Amino acid sequence: MSDSDSAGVGGRRIIVGLYIIVVTIAGLLGAIIGSAGLRDLEPVSFLGIVTFQPTPTGLAAFGMTTVGFGLGLVLLLVVVVSRRIPDEA
Repeated sequence: MSDSDSAGVGGRRIIVGLYIIVVTIAGLLGAIIGSAGLRDLEPVSFLGIVTFQPTPTGLAAFGMTTVGFGLGLVLLLVVVVSRRIPDEA
């Protein structure tokens, strides 16, 4: 067993857990907005590739896709930068 295993929950597990929580909240909020029954909502598209209809399921999927992609991109950049910067002893 290494020191990081015996110290408790690792940093990666916390970040992944927070990522899942934030993406889930985005989906829930999208479903709430979609179920509000607003009449003048128009379909939304993600990066011009996928179009989501303004239904509870569609807006939940749009929220999860958008937040998941954006936050995932930021986390990926943090991982790349952290691997290139050497640790100080």
